[in-house]
Parts: sequence; C-alpha cells; structure tokens
Amino acid sequence: MPVFKVSMKILKKNIPTFLIYMLVFIMVSVIATRIEVLSGGPENFSDTKINVAVFNETETPLTKSFINSLSEVANIVELEDTEESIQDALYFRAVYMIVRIPSDFGQISEKGEMVPLDVMTIPDAPETIQAQNHINQFLRLLSATKLGYPELSEADLASKVAALASNDTVVHMAEQAKQGIEGDLMPFFFNYMAYSYMYIVIMGVATIMLVFGRKDLKMRNTCSPVTGYSNSLQLLASNGVFALIVWILLLLVSFVMDFRNVFKLNTIYFMINSFIFGLSILGLSFLIGNLVKGKQALSAIAGIVTLSACFISGVFVPQAFLGESVLKVASFFPTYWYVKGNLMIGDLTNFSNGHLSELYSILLIEGGFALAFIMIALVVGKRKSLEKIG
Repeated sequence: MPVFKVSMKILKKNIPTFLIYMLVFIMVSVIATRIEVLSGGPENFSDTKINVAVFNETETPLTKSFINSLSEVANIVELEDTEESIQDALYFRAVYMIVRIPSDFGQISEKGEMVPLDVMTIPDAPETIQAQNHINQFLRLLSATKLGYPELSEADLASKVAALASNDTVVHMAEQAKQGIEGDLMPFFFNYMAYSYMYIVIMGVATIMLVFGRKDLKMRNTCSPVTGYSNSLQLLASNGVFALIVWILLLLVSFVMDFRNVFKLNTIYFMINSFIFGLSILGLSFLIGNLVKGKQALSAIAGIVTLSACFISGVFVPQAFLGESVLKVASFFPTYWYVKGNLMIGDLTNFSNGHLSELYSILLIEGGFALAFIMIALVVGKRKSLEKIG
C-alpha cells in the first residue's frame, strides 16, 4: 500500500502544525463550554442596565414617575449640565443616553401631540435600544391615558401611567423534558467539538490531497501498477486514520472535562453521533481536497466552511434562536443534524426504541452526507486526474 504509507509520512511531517491546531481549537472549545455552563446556558438571560443622565427642568409628579420608571431599565447617574461634560461622557461611554425633560412635559401641543423629550444617545449603540423602547412605551401610555382620562389630576395620571408601564411580560423557555445530563459539560462540549473537529480534519485531509494532486505525482501514479481506484481507497483510508485520531483525542478531552458522565448512556450516544458526523466531515474534507488547488486557499476555505456551517447550524447560537429560513439552509450541512442529534441526546431519559427512532433517522442522514461527499469526491478526483494526464 504505497499511497497509504506516503500519506502517513506526510501526516507525520505535519504533526507539529496539526498539534498547534489541536491545542488552539481544544482551548477555544473548552473555554466556550465553561462559559456556557457557568452562565447557565442561553435560557439564563438577564437585562443589562446602561448609565443614563437625566436633566429635569421641572419637579412634578409626572416627571418623578417617568424617572422612576426609567430607573427600572437604566442606572440614573448625575452629570454636570454643560456641553463639554455631556460630550465627554458620551465619548468615553460614561453614559449611553442623555434625557432632558422639558418644563411642559406631559402637555399637549397646539398640533395635538405630546410634548417630546430631548434624547441624545451614542450613535448606533445597541445598548440603548431597551432604554429607548421603554421611553417610547411610557410616552405612548402617557398620551393614551391622558386622552382617555382627561379628568385625572397630574398626580393620579402619573400613578396610573407608572402602574401600566411597570407591567412586565414574563417569558419562559419551553422545556420538552428534564435533561438527561442537565447542567453538565458534556452536551456543550460535544456541540463545540463540531467546530474544532471540522477545521482540523479539513486542514489535515486537504494537506494530503494537495500533495497527491500535483501533476507529476498523478502521472507517476498512472504509470504504476496500482489502479486509480486503489489509489483513491488508500488515500481515503489514510485520511480516515487521521480523522479517527483527531476524534479519539477530542473524546479524551471531553472525558477529562466531565468524567462523572462518561459511563452514562447519553455519552455513548454522543460518541456515536460524533463518530458518524466525523465520517461526513471526512467525506467533505476529501471533496475539498480534490477541489482546492493551493495551500494559500486551503486555510481560507477551511475557515469559511467551518465558521459558516457552525454559525447557521446551532453550534454558536442555539437552534431555538435561529430563524426558520436559516435552519432550512443549515439542513443542507451535516453540522445541523449533528447539533440537532446532540440536543435530542442531552434530553434523553428514556432509551426505548420509540424514543430513539428520530435520533436513528438523524444518524442515517449524517451517514448519507458522508456517502454522498465521498462519491462526489471520487468522481471529481477521477475527472481531475484525466484532465492533468491529458
């Protein structure tokens, strides 16, 4: 098996480079997993208050009600009312918003409109969106209440608007069932494993394919007694050995991170899912290796394919937060099905065939991706070989 042996020599020569990739991507995955677990996951969301300076030109029950309402979503800070102080505070982000309340706040203008507030914010700062929405909501409630109850005194008007503005909507994330290994590192790490595994395997496999894709080697292999089909199988076998080594190393990291869950059935299914996903990425890498023409393009293509697949498939952003159109596009990548399988495995508490049928379907789809990628790669490789010889 001369092609297989040469492939192994190429891998050995590039071991230092691959080790660097492994260490970097494992560190990224471990850190991301730790952050995800410590933060309580995507469901554990909490508001962040920004600093807001308020200049009040009149002391009335209505202005006090407005300031108290604004303090629910922002930190009210004191600031000197000079142009220089305001500009410095906004520039250095000591405050994100300046609100000036006019003396006729709460009155209806001659045009029949509510007298507006003077609001100044840091341009295009997303942090101010919540506070701006809260202010707009308060003004809408004030206008509607004033028109609906014209007989109310200012104090009663202020109390009624404050009560309406403080009505919050409580949102609960739906839970299908109690997670089988809830709160542990294993589910998060196996999700982030897709990012590490994809990039490392694509780089390693494509590196081997680039060497054998040179015209002089193609011609020498054609003259040898080894058939083209045998060459392709030996290349695929050597690439498979590399992919298997990477998979085992990443599994060992997951075991070290969360050893108490190693022997749970959930973890075994995580391993099965990641192994079949690894086969699909091996096929994808084999295809990319047949298409890429130079080392300079390889790193860029590996990065683009890996990041784009992970972003839209739910590795970095949970699938529950992605739009339906994004998920439809993501379903054309094996990464989407891998993450979907992980989510299902993490929630498993009953391992009967009825509960596992959907998971088996996902595993078959991932296997289908692997077979399709390998078949396409063999066809592309055959055509390129004939073109170079011709």
